[in-house]
Amino acid sequence: MHRPTFPPTTSNLLQNKSPDRIKYLVNGDHEHHLANTVRLYDNDSTITRFIRWIKKGNQTIPSDRVPLAIDYDIFSTAESGGTIESKYGRYKEVLGWGSSSTVKMAYKPNPHHGPKGYTYAVKAFRQRANESHNAYHKRASAEFCIATTLQHKNIVHTIDLLSDDHGRMCQVMEFCAAGDLCALLISAGKLDETEADCLFKQLVRGVAFMHETGVAHRDLKPENILLTTTGCLKISDFGMAECVQYAWETTGHRSKGLQGSKPYMAPEIYITEHFDARAIDVWATGIMYVAMRTARLMWTKADDTDSMFKKFKLSCGSGEGYRPVEQFEGAHRRQLIYSILQTDPQMRIKSSEILDSQWLSDVVICKAGQRGY
Repeated sequence: MHRPTFPPTTSNLLQNKSPDRIKYLVNGDHEHHLANTVRLYDNDSTITRFIRWIKKGNQTIPSDRVPLAIDYDIFSTAESGGTIESKYGRYKEVLGWGSSSTVKMAYKPNPHHGPKGYTYAVKAFRQRANESHNAYHKRASAEFCIATTLQHKNIVHTIDLLSDDHGRMCQVMEFCAAGDLCALLISAGKLDETEADCLFKQLVRGVAFMHETGVAHRDLKPENILLTTTGCLKISDFGMAECVQYAWETTGHRSKGLQGSKPYMAPEIYITEHFDARAIDVWATGIMYVAMRTARLMWTKADDTDSMFKKFKLSCGSGEGYRPVEQFEGAHRRQLIYSILQTDPQMRIKSSEILDSQWLSDVVICKAGQRGY
């Protein structure tokens, strides 16, 4: 059984294959130069390509990435108005969609700076079937409250929550022009060591901050990791996030429920009713690092019904090590990845400990990642 890969593309994302995507400076630093991928989702050819790959039996990106029914209303640019348009401008492009929301780009000109203006990402929450009006507003407000609490360089900045002319709740966020990590992997394939290490350290910094604040994301995956064109990484989409430890509590509480995206979900979700959601997040970071270095997902599902996951457990248990991880240079790097992908959640390393590890302590983050833009 082959491990699922990210599909090739013929879109403008091919710009990210350029050798100039990352530049090494004489002082030992590096810079990222990522393509603007704003038009990834705004044409039928992209949708058709994804569906064609799935119909061929390829296991590519998670299925919730591909719309099974296209709501052409989301491509309208004439629906913005009132408060949203006056504050944040008109909708220009569709950035992404899911079962419960659509994300669009809004642009507001700045008359004092010529052609330069302000660009935002606006997430319009969709009311679910059989969801009451109060429950709909509560869901949008809960995500907004968690997102605005998390003020960090590697977490997307959430600005506002308001209703549009159609009564839909809309969350306004900073715009990341390079799209998400999944788009980068689709276009570039596997990343080189410096590029992947820089993005991984930024990811772990954001996750460690979330956990220190008492929040678990519960749906970390490349689609929810946004990038600026300069290589600053931002964690987004807190629709499944939950507070696992409040400020006055000395210990966190356990979570339950099967949610997230299967390739990134930790094995304990399938075998225990209650678990530490922060350990689930840590596991997902390890899966994403391997995806960045190999352009492949490690398995479809982390349980014994998946042959690749069984092979991983057997390889680790025998002391031989898992081949995709063993190909990484540096014993400290490999040891840390194994500590992150520890199948026993009680033995799994914590996000703060990852940052303090010998390998990640030596990883240099680009200037954009350090300053947050």
